[in-house]
Amino acid sequence: MNSPAVSYKNHRFPPQIIARAVWLYFRFP
Repeated sequence: MNSPAVSYKNHRFPPQIIARAVWLYFRFP
């Protein structure tokens, strides 16, 4: 994990989808 950019490339979902998923995760634990 040298840079966050590399980590993002491993994900198939766009940052917006990840942000929404995280928001929902904290919204409905």
